[in-house]
Amino acid sequence: MNTPSRRQLLFGAGGLALAGLGGRAWQQGLFGGDNPALAAWDDWSSGRLIGPLKLVGAGVLAASPHNTQPWSFAVGRLGVDIFEVPGRHLGAMDPFGRERLAGLGAAIHNMALASTAAGRAARVRLLPDPGNPAHVARIVLGPEGSGPPPHRLLPFIGRRHTHRGAWRGGGIAEAKLAALLDFPAFTDVRVALFTPASARGQRFAALTSDATAAIVADTAMMADSHRWMRHERRDAMRLKDGLTIATSGVSPVLANIAALLPEQSAASEGEYWLANTRDNQLPTASLFGLILTPNPHDRRSALLVGSAWQRLHLNATAAELVAQPLNQLPEMVDRERQLGQPARFAGQTDALLDDPAWRPSFAFRLGLADGPAPSALRRPVSEVIGSPARLEWEVEQWRAAGGAF
Repeated sequence: MNTPSRRQLLFGAGGLALAGLGGRAWQQGLFGGDNPALAAWDDWSSGRLIGPLKLVGAGVLAASPHNTQPWSFAVGRLGVDIFEVPGRHLGAMDPFGRERLAGLGAAIHNMALASTAAGRAARVRLLPDPGNPAHVARIVLGPEGSGPPPHRLLPFIGRRHTHRGAWRGGGIAEAKLAALLDFPAFTDVRVALFTPASARGQRFAALTSDATAAIVADTAMMADSHRWMRHERRDAMRLKDGLTIATSGVSPVLANIAALLPEQSAASEGEYWLANTRDNQLPTASLFGLILTPNPHDRRSALLVGSAWQRLHLNATAAELVAQPLNQLPEMVDRERQLGQPARFAGQTDALLDDPAWRPSFAFRLGLADGPAPSALRRPVSEVIGSPARLEWEVEQWRAAGGAF
């Protein structure tokens, strides 16, 4: 019997390693193919959704914290009800549900814009049922042809993505800045912008870096954040929510390499997040910003803050700008409040404010990038529609209108 040579053994081992690597690449979807966890973006852009379903199709593409998508919808002929799903939460990262409500406010704003594509007048009622706080909004639609012309931002609902990578830096032209801030006033909501070189910009960067380090050092916060990471393709396809390597801010090449490796621990994820925040995200921003409100934990205010962020991000997309939430600072404000600790971060935030009575509920950066961000996972319309809770109300409205529509 011939004994294999060392070279033959090495070639054999190398072949097995390559085969294993190829299998892993196939398992992680690196050879291409359809991705059903991204189909919701095509559902919107293709125009295949009609009537009230068009509103839901826009709603599911809204921003939400860690892409938790904390919503469900009840659809009827006369409109759509939007419900909070408390189980889709961030735990210690969002102990009072403030960011969850912001995500719902973002969905509501997308849906209000989408009503103009349906050609029906829309009336939005926030928190319409005092007996059911999870019922965050009702959008009532008028008859066919009663609405205004299609809104100019409709094409950008499907192009708005969060860019977590390094940007180009540099200033933003005055015309783009004016377009960015072109939106109706939201009750009890203000937007503050400052350049990175300004005293407030430098303070914002330092506080955001410190807040990120504090979160990374908090085991409970990192564990609750890590729950929403989808490293394995099979999890991404099944759950269609959360964050992925592809949307984490690394280059496509590095994302593909990382996809072949075992999943990171929460601690390793935190180390990367802190380094990316300090070395890439903060230094390459063109603008920093805060969305302010007198009471960030008021449910209506939290919804309106989310609507304001969605409108800002849509305006930024239309102006060929990129945007990213940087909510570490308000998250640490809430964490200290939850634990009953001294309000260190809340106190340090005062240096960013003209009026300390207006508190930061949302923080972000804006700027310019060399390319668009990848699409995030989304549950499609078929997976977010709940029971027909609107039926009794629909009948009442139909009778009140004399059966007219």
